[in-house]
Amino acid sequence: MSGEGGSDSERNAVATDEAAHWFVILRGPDPDRHRPDFVKWRDASELNRVAFEQVAATFDGAEVLKRSAAPRHRRPPLLRLDTRSWIGGALATSVAVALATGVVRGPLLKLQQTASDGRATTFATRHGTMRTVQLAQGASLALDSATEVHFEEQDGEPVVTVVKGRAQLRLPGGGTEWVVRVDDSEIISRNGIFDVSWSGGKAPYVQLYAGEAMTRPVLQSAGYVVGGHGLPTGLSMRLARGRAEPLQPRFAADERDWPQGWVQYRSVPLADLLHTVNRYAAKPIILSDPALGRLRISGRFRIVDPSAVALNLGRVFALTVTERPEGFYIDRP
Repeated sequence: MSGEGGSDSERNAVATDEAAHWFVILRGPDPDRHRPDFVKWRDASELNRVAFEQVAATFDGAEVLKRSAAPRHRRPPLLRLDTRSWIGGALATSVAVALATGVVRGPLLKLQQTASDGRATTFATRHGTMRTVQLAQGASLALDSATEVHFEEQDGEPVVTVVKGRAQLRLPGGGTEWVVRVDDSEIISRNGIFDVSWSGGKAPYVQLYAGEAMTRPVLQSAGYVVGGHGLPTGLSMRLARGRAEPLQPRFAADERDWPQGWVQYRSVPLADLLHTVNRYAAKPIILSDPALGRLRISGRFRIVDPSAVALNLGRVFALTVTERPEGFYIDRP
């Protein structure tokens, strides 16, 4: 069922969705009837096999690192539905529904085609929504929650300006040089895949995932022109006047698939994970005891499905999950 075309992140997303589908089927009423087809799918590629292992580990808790003082034999999570809740059994069934149908309870993931006549265009997202825009020459632009980006052509050169938030550029290669401006810096690339982030009061940062890109100042002296500084792959870099300096991460993270709603963290504090998930949540996850935010966890997370994240945290750490109209509360049993 997995196709051979498309980008790595697209293939990963397809394989993960298919793995989730098989995960549910094999835990259904007649798994043996479907097992030969599952084995055929799993053995078709290494990507399928790894995707299924990741899905199984996520929902079984097999590959999640738990760092707490919990007893050796943990109780299963206690799931409560507050009597005031009008959702009913949504939390208890959300994982199965999301896996079986691919339905995302979270932000609006929207695809929109931009005009190709070179006119200046502004793209923006509200809090809790994402958006992917197809630009000229096969390039694409993904906008994260609460993001604003301008696109135009200047002297035949495509220019993207990140006003606020986070955007991901995917450039197809070829002869066209793209310019991405943020604050007082520019990123220049023909074939790069990279994130650019900027929030008010802080220096912007860039992370190159694939391809090549350089940085340079927006404003330069006529007598001294900076040619550009190459960006390393896989590192978050803080930008200031065209120069890039590496950031010191608090935990290991691979967020290249955030436009598809997925991130992968290693030893991330719960407080940081929930900060990310709640950016997209209509009903946020709330820790009743702030000390729980210091617990650490590793895995691949569907950040656009807060109910599934809450339920899995309850399973892994043997915590109580209570669904109320204002959010999902996590507490000690």
